[in-house]
Amino acid sequence: MVEFSTILQFIQAFGIIVGVAYYILNIENNRKNQELGLKSQKQALETRQMQLFMQLYNDINSEPRLESWAEIINMKPSYKEYIEKYDSSVNIVFYAKRASLWYTYNTIGEMLRLEMIETELLHRLNVDVNIIVMWDTWSPIIEKNREVENMPDLWDGFEYLYKEMKTLRDSKGYPEITINR
Repeated sequence: MVEFSTILQFIQAFGIIVGVAYYILNIENNRKNQELGLKSQKQALETRQMQLFMQLYNDINSEPRLESWAEIINMKPSYKEYIEKYDSSVNIVFYAKRASLWYTYNTIGEMLRLEMIETELLHRLNVDVNIIVMWDTWSPIIEKNREVENMPDLWDGFEYLYKEMKTLRDSKGYPEITINR
């Protein structure tokens, strides 16, 4: 005959096993929920980053912005002429046109540096040509401004973007971009 104490021990052991199993299942369920939550947060962040990029992209491809781009790249002032005629202290209208484009390029460059967007995407959206032409046209002025204003990282995101676009185009074997002026 089985003793009552043995039955109680068996029931206690069984209860402990069920409790441990429940606890393990609960922990696993919580882990899966956390993974799903993190995945959802990552997807939401990626969606927001793409929305931000598309806002910038739509802005730089608006008619007024493209008109500004065409006006700005068709200039090739010396640094002296730039300071006298186009610097923000003497020509606020030109400054607004130039800086709004450059700030956008700078922001896109920083997004690229942070791997929020891909170089190939920018190329497929034809952003690369405008950026390369703008940097090639104005880099002497930007570099001189960095020196004169003691701001070595002025427009650094823009420069980073330029270098990445140039590297991509070079890796594809594309010819140098030429603009007839």
